[in-house]
Amino acid sequence: MKINIDIVENTFVLTGDIDTILSKRRALLSFKRLSYKHTDSRLVIPYNENTKIHTLQTIERILNKFHIDINLGEATKQELISYDREQVNFTIFSEKAKKIRNNEFSSELDIVEDFKDFKKTIHQKISRTLYPLQLLSSFHMAFAQNSCNFAVPGAGKTTIVYGAYTYLKNLPKNNPKHVDKILVIGPLSSFAPWENEYEACFGTKVSSQRMSGDISITRIQKEQHLYSDKPKELTLISHAGVPLLEKEIIDFLKKNKVMVVVDEAHRIKNAEGIWGQSVVEIAKEATARVILTGTPLPNGYEDIYNLYRFIYPFKYQDILQINYDQLKEMTKNMVSPDSERIKSFTKNISPYFIRIKKNDLGLPNPIEHLIKVDMDEHQRSVYDFIEEKYINSFKHNSGGTIKDVLNKAKLIRLRQASTNPSLLLKPLQDSLEHSSEIGDYDPNYRFAEIDNESIDDVEIFQKIINYEKLYIPQKFIKIEELLSNKIFLEGGKAIIWTIFIQNAEQLQNYLKQKDINSKLLIGRIPQDEREEIIEKFNDPSNNEFQVVIANPFSVSESISLHKGCHNAIYLERDYNAASFIQSRDRIHRVGLPEHTDTHYYYFVSTKSIDTVIDRKLNEKVKRMEKIIDEEIPLFRRINDSDETDIIKTLLEDYAQRT
Repeated sequence: MKINIDIVENTFVLTGDIDTILSKRRALLSFKRLSYKHTDSRLVIPYNENTKIHTLQTIERILNKFHIDINLGEATKQELISYDREQVNFTIFSEKAKKIRNNEFSSELDIVEDFKDFKKTIHQKISRTLYPLQLLSSFHMAFAQNSCNFAVPGAGKTTIVYGAYTYLKNLPKNNPKHVDKILVIGPLSSFAPWENEYEACFGTKVSSQRMSGDISITRIQKEQHLYSDKPKELTLISHAGVPLLEKEIIDFLKKNKVMVVVDEAHRIKNAEGIWGQSVVEIAKEATARVILTGTPLPNGYEDIYNLYRFIYPFKYQDILQINYDQLKEMTKNMVSPDSERIKSFTKNISPYFIRIKKNDLGLPNPIEHLIKVDMDEHQRSVYDFIEEKYINSFKHNSGGTIKDVLNKAKLIRLRQASTNPSLLLKPLQDSLEHSSEIGDYDPNYRFAEIDNESIDDVEIFQKIINYEKLYIPQKFIKIEELLSNKIFLEGGKAIIWTIFIQNAEQLQNYLKQKDINSKLLIGRIPQDEREEIIEKFNDPSNNEFQVVIANPFSVSESISLHKGCHNAIYLERDYNAASFIQSRDRIHRVGLPEHTDTHYYYFVSTKSIDTVIDRKLNEKVKRMEKIIDEEIPLFRRINDSDETDIIKTLLEDYAQRT
């Protein structure tokens, strides 16, 4: 008697001598508790990620009880191998990570020696000097083996990773922690920085393979890289490319000793999204796992869930001690970060993350300007008409999946009306740069219902149709005045952030009429052209153009603009806290020239949804910072130095050198 156990689409499929099980009443009762189905001479038993191993162990226990031999399929074997490996490593890595983070290793001779060895390796192998916070963060990452780095954008997370990677790479090859390859999953805009930072750290160009996930080239990439006997050291894969290459990446990780890094990891926060699920699956075969994001909880407590599923795919529940639905419920009920429940949650996750905060960097605080703009009478009448119409709708339509989608669409329309009524003429799918602006719904959904809603007021309808021909949005006028009368007079440059593609194009045309040259950084601009624009804009001596108009979904991550630009203007914002924080930190980061002021200008239409968004964004940012901006005991080691103000001095020195 033998039963085969295979994994097929979130189910365990039992084949072989099924009749033996069916003939044993007690065995059948046991399987009934697992919600089995009997179809085509097979028993099919469902599981979810939280119960997979437990369900498999239960199946094995039942079959062993009735003396039925078991044959595990290849996928099932691999699952158990990965699970057993995780069980062994979890306690070792976790204890070390906790002691290092909590600065409790002065009496732990082995960790003290590890730290000395770590510093020696970094000094010998990396030509760039890691400033103290980077060095300590990198040490924690190397010895935690699986960890999150939530340092603010601009703190040098890429350098921190290369430090940890260097140490692990230089361990003996028979050491289970040894790695010799690094695979980075990130946005396309991160590819060049990872390659450039490698050269800055090691003084030599890296052998790298970019994999955007474009179906037309994946076959070549598979053969020449993922299945190569001598793959390149650095693999760069877009978030969207992982689902297309999931099996091939898993095979690659099985054959090589790889550190897998998820950069801008807030993009995989949706536990039910395809990107996040694929990333968690490949994590099981990684030798080391690293999460990088400066915005780990941009919208709610549940955003942390997938990040911890990645670093410990079999043990994340033991760490979090709370499930995804409970986290969502805490967000929905606006549970305070000061509550005992959240304090307990924060304590559970803290050993596994390090965060360098803004005030750790010694940067001067940015100067924020809230600029209130009154609409012209035509825009005001359009906005008021639409707002009244939608407010009534919201009162009667507060939930349900399709209703949620329609409500989201209506909020987008209100934001368009608050900035530029001519945007209302285009379907939403033509207005938005990125599907995440719509949400995690079907990307083919075109909001037909909302676009087909009739505007029963002829006068309002005519104002929308004629707005672009007859009027200039007030925000455009005020932005041009700010540029001409202040920023340019002070010799400055500016980046203007806008959510909507049409706004970017119309604003560029308006500025051109005023003899102001600008460049667009939006989705349709090819990556190589974007990199060229960024390089020129970042050069203080290059005055070919003084303004870039950018979309946060395209370029708010992984680029640095602080060398050439110190003014960020927000034409409009949405309620995505991650992209907002990321965009601000493009110009406020380590390396700012000394005594440089950074200015943020938020343009807000009065008596509109803009003021609500401004308030909600501030609330989200404060909530996130409250949870993760705790003091890191490890960083106290710097303050034990006999030298005065060492951090500030080192930061200034680092800025001059880089």
